[in-house]
Amino acid sequence: MQDSLLVKRITLHRVNIPLQFTFKTARGTVQNRETIIIEMENEDGQKGYGECVAFADPFYTDETVDLAWHRLVHHYGPAMLSAQIERAKEIHDIADFVHAALGMMASERAGSESEYQHIHSPMAVAGLENALLNLECTVKGQNTVEYVMGESLQDTIPCGVAIGDIPMDTLIDVVRTHVEQGCQRIKLKIKPEDGYERTKLVRAAFPNITLAVDANRSYSFAQIDDVALLNDFNLACIEEPFDVSSVQTLALLKQETLSKGLWSITTPICLDESILTFEDLEYAVRHDLIDVLNIKIGRLGGLYPVKRIIDYCRDNDIKFWIGSMVETGVSKMLHVQLAALADTYMAGDLSDSKRYFEDDLIVPDITFTDGQMTVPKGPGLGVEVRPDVLSRYAVETVVIETL
Repeated sequence: MQDSLLVKRITLHRVNIPLQFTFKTARGTVQNRETIIIEMENEDGQKGYGECVAFADPFYTDETVDLAWHRLVHHYGPAMLSAQIERAKEIHDIADFVHAALGMMASERAGSESEYQHIHSPMAVAGLENALLNLECTVKGQNTVEYVMGESLQDTIPCGVAIGDIPMDTLIDVVRTHVEQGCQRIKLKIKPEDGYERTKLVRAAFPNITLAVDANRSYSFAQIDDVALLNDFNLACIEEPFDVSSVQTLALLKQETLSKGLWSITTPICLDESILTFEDLEYAVRHDLIDVLNIKIGRLGGLYPVKRIIDYCRDNDIKFWIGSMVETGVSKMLHVQLAALADTYMAGDLSDSKRYFEDDLIVPDITFTDGQMTVPKGPGLGVEVRPDVLSRYAVETVVIETL
């Protein structure tokens, strides 16, 4: 191969981008999207970009922007350059080695790493993997998602919108606006206080729309009957209904409920943040905890882990669809392309860039027309990153390079 894939420089951009609206769930609120853009450059000056999609606060998973930044600057980035890896698959071996070393060191010393050592960083690892994949596939002249998945993508995808915990008196107008623009699937963020009423209101106004709800683990297991009431609304799925710490805890609670004849939920259960690893998914399937999986590249640690997980879902009759992380187009474009796999369960959490940001980091940005988007299938991301916009929103930049 004429072009070199060996990375000589990693530039980490910590950015802070205002959202066009406040995104509120049962667990947290986002007004500005703080995120990390990873830029890799090879010896020929070609670049690849990835995004670490951790949030500023640990309301989604334990991984935060601060933790991810620390790992990328002090551990993963230097280790990757020292190892002189050239293929994205190798990043996962480096990350495992680094995490094992951190665990050993943390027991021997105090300091910030001691605080973080028990927390894995799949979103930081995914950002590195995605950046190197972007570079690798750009050099190869292949689309990143088609390259990893080994299959062709559909030409278009439908729009799906996730609607946060907005005031009830504005809910129908907001949903109607999206439906009139061609949106084919609505997902409502709900909580125990008004989840039933909120879902009932939307279903009554839009009886034929594909409708799902996401509780973000806000219902206690004692509220199982309240969750079961949502059976009335012909939902595509109920996402993460229960406030449990792990799939193991969920299995114990479900088994106890079944033994008493009290399990009455008939709506498909979708899991998201409960599934962080392939092993979590295996356990959930083995204990009949999951019908549908929300796929997010960052949460699952990268595109290669995602491929393994999608293959497992296909082999075990688990439906899957493509979520989003209120992320910039650097990460969301990969989700757009994954949503173009032929067997996704429903439209993803994928809508116009302009809904979220005045200026996204990519060009062309993500735009739906009459509810459909043509999927970019060019080399790498299939779109270009905008250095001017990246520079405008960067609040800190660190360069790691080989000597």
